[in-house]
Amino acid sequence: MKIAAAIACQAVAIALTWPAPARADEYPTRPIHVLLGFGSGGPTDVLARSLANGLSAELGQNVVVENRTGASGNIATQAVAGADPDGYTLLVGANPLAVNETLFPDFPVKFGRDIVAVAPIGATANVLVVRPSLKVRTIGEFAALARARADAVSYATVGVGSSSHLAGLAFDRQAGSKMLPVGYRGGGEALKDLLGGQVDAWFATIPSVLGAIAAGELVALATTGPQRVASLPTVPTMAESGFPGFDMRLWVGVFERAGVPPERNSVIERAIARAMASRNMQVALERQGITPLPMNRSEFNAFVAGEVTRWREMAPALKK
Repeated sequence: MKIAAAIACQAVAIALTWPAPARADEYPTRPIHVLLGFGSGGPTDVLARSLANGLSAELGQNVVVENRTGASGNIATQAVAGADPDGYTLLVGANPLAVNETLFPDFPVKFGRDIVAVAPIGATANVLVVRPSLKVRTIGEFAALARARADAVSYATVGVGSSSHLAGLAFDRQAGSKMLPVGYRGGGEALKDLLGGQVDAWFATIPSVLGAIAAGELVALATTGPQRVASLPTVPTMAESGFPGFDMRLWVGVFERAGVPPERNSVIERAIARAMASRNMQVALERQGITPLPMNRSEFNAFVAGEVTRWREMAPALKK
């Protein structure tokens, strides 16, 4: 219910600040394509498809999701940057969009110049879980172990630039440790190896490990956002556990090529706000453990620009 109220209030507040939309016969008059740089079935894919369904209903046109995987999301990003600036090609992007400018310095697409943000969808914290046989029960104990065993304490990631990878890098930076990242194709493989003892820890998406935490198969040490998570109320945040200012969440939003006419942006932003306020979208957010980001277009652009700068400053760690 809190998520529902937050979305509804945010949608009304943002919509009241926009100019009147263009006439319905001006835009859109044909299907809109939403590109996604991630595979099917993951949280970003689920949200993209839920949003697309809502937009189809709001706009009276088909909104088609296309998975363009590869190059850490850069294939989808470059396709959107190269599309006509007419509002018919959108991108659902997440953290890697901001990280890739550092990971791939020769990549021709730059945020703010070629790609701009349209609207946020939401964000979610991860949770640091460890196998019980590691015999640590607090972040302090885990940090001490990681410092004492450089390159020996391993943590699962689901790809370079993923939230699980970035959280590990941020942890190392503040803890003064040097953990060993182990890459997996997806969360299912990471969870299997963590439960089997092949890897020590994982900054996991919360829904994927709630069952294992409840069963005592994994130990939850801390969550990575600024506030505690409703589904894990007794688990402290990293900031509460001696890591001040720690905030490493998976965020998701809608992007487009720079230069789309303002009147078309007004139409799509209003449609996104109404779709976000729908019950179907609220259910999709709740199931993925994602809460809304209360930002308008300019605020979300500033947020993503800050993320680009943040990870540029951590370039040495990212490129290892």
